[in-house]
Amino acid sequence: MGAVARPVALYSTGTRVLAAAAWAFCAFFALNLVLTGTGASIWHFLPALVLVAWAVHVLLWRPRLLVHPDGLTVVNVLRSHRVPFSALKAVRVGQGVVLDTTAGRIASWGAPGAGRLGPRLGGRPGSSARVHMPARTQAAVDAAWTAWEHSADDRKHDAGAPSAANATGLVAARWDVGAGVVGLVLLAVFVVAVAT
Repeated sequence: MGAVARPVALYSTGTRVLAAAAWAFCAFFALNLVLTGTGASIWHFLPALVLVAWAVHVLLWRPRLLVHPDGLTVVNVLRSHRVPFSALKAVRVGQGVVLDTTAGRIASWGAPGAGRLGPRLGGRPGSSARVHMPARTQAAVDAAWTAWEHSADDRKHDAGAPSAANATGLVAARWDVGAGVVGLVLLAVFVVAVAT
């Protein structure tokens, strides 16, 4: 039995650096508050710092594009979309990355884009509409998509094999309930701390 390939995570380095800076800011002020503040001031201000740190995680750190051997997973703020390659029509890169799928367009909030007025990647691998994406994104998506198409061609030649494309051809979206619940709890604690 072969080893399961780990997905390749693509994310914007700039947002990760910004998140780390924001967490350092929150940690500095939280430590200062705990070491020098009174119990009342800690209760009043610490929940706000924790809420800001959580918001930074959800907004800047969590969004990413995962490249699997059989498709892509777009992880946005509180929602994830699983897109098998059989449902992927095109990948368009501008300031962000947008996937054209059989279920419609899905924007990736965390995948590295090409900057302002960036290039587009269209059609299946090998199509003439293809242009260069940022190297990391292009290499990961192209390699996985091409490998999937080659394995699909191999499955077509194997007369006894069921079609994997028909079994996994649907785009699946789900809410991240855990992240939402944690955010609501932190928001409630913050509101109570401000109110008292």
